[in-house]
Amino acid sequence: MGTWKLEVVKMSIYVMFPVTMFYYFNQTDLFETYVSKKVKEMYPPESKMHRQELEGLRQRMRIKYEEKLKHLETEERELIASAKKSASR
Repeated sequence: MGTWKLEVVKMSIYVMFPVTMFYYFNQTDLFETYVSKKVKEMYPPESKMHRQELEGLRQRMRIKYEEKLKHLETEERELIASAKKSASR
């Protein structure tokens, strides 16, 4: 244990260190350029070409889905017809 002066200095450091760190790291000016740069990298602005590509992909997927549904419906009709045929025999 030290003298009372040493204890006062230690207590001051214990109290002021977190307060100082909180103050320093909550300064928005320090991180604003970094954060805005990262946001632009992660979420680039959409272009018309990008939107057109997505719309084309969406249409192709919709067409494939509709074709698959039509195919399944025809198979279902054939199965029902064959079941009726075999049940009537």
